[in-house]
Amino acid sequence: MGSIPETAVAAYEADGVVCLRRQFEDRWIERLQAAIERDLAAPGPHATNFAEGSGTGKFFGDMFMWKSDSDFRAAALDSPAPTIAARLMGSAHADLFYDQLFVKEPGTGHPTPWHQDQPYWPVKGWQIASVWIALDRIDRSNGAVEFIAGSHRWGVNYRPTPFRKGHEVKFTSSDLQQIPDIDADRGKYDIRCWDMEPGDCLVFQAMIVHGAPGNDTPGARRRGLSLRYTGDDARYDPRPGTFQFPYTPDLAAGEPMSCDLFPRAWPARP
Repeated sequence: MGSIPETAVAAYEADGVVCLRRQFEDRWIERLQAAIERDLAAPGPHATNFAEGSGTGKFFGDMFMWKSDSDFRAAALDSPAPTIAARLMGSAHADLFYDQLFVKEPGTGHPTPWHQDQPYWPVKGWQIASVWIALDRIDRSNGAVEFIAGSHRWGVNYRPTPFRKGHEVKFTSSDLQQIPDIDADRGKYDIRCWDMEPGDCLVFQAMIVHGAPGNDTPGARRRGLSLRYTGDDARYDPRPGTFQFPYTPDLAAGEPMSCDLFPRAWPARP
């Protein structure tokens, strides 16, 4: 694993996102690529096709794979990811929140809508981060994730945006304001994205506004594994309007995000 310089920590604090190069060795990349192919061949109970009903192609998603697959579990708990998350969050520890898989196959025009992560989640606090690992060569033509630098400090919680067409009704009762039409005036925002190689990762704070275009590039897949972690100040917050996870943690509202469902990932437990 490569070192994480102070400049990266400063960039994460200021921009809400940083791209780190070659943090995951080939053995991790090969292991995760194989695990993803197994999941695609035999999807778990939480898998979905976000592109269903919106056009051709496949935008595959899955979550909580770590609970049933030893390779995803190893990535979430034993790879460099939790150490990276703790370092950038400035936290003395990192608890696994959950893992989530995103695969955009070639010819999938369905975009990832602009959104923030935290309004979907039953958690509050500042030390909440995702480590998004590239498992393919990625650029904007096949769906590189885009971020609005500094938007994590706007002080606004936007209404969650459904990823899948037809699911808009899920959040219509939310009293949060709707996210602006970013694409209608892209020049107004400091939009960042990175060309990535397998083993690179993005680390981003849970309040940053981000999204991604579709993958219209023939033959170029876009496989990304997002590992979510919470730190010292995160607390369980099962408020109305959040996404309903398939599992309920053994936590009361206001308790730290550490339990069997959200295991300590760093430092490793003896």
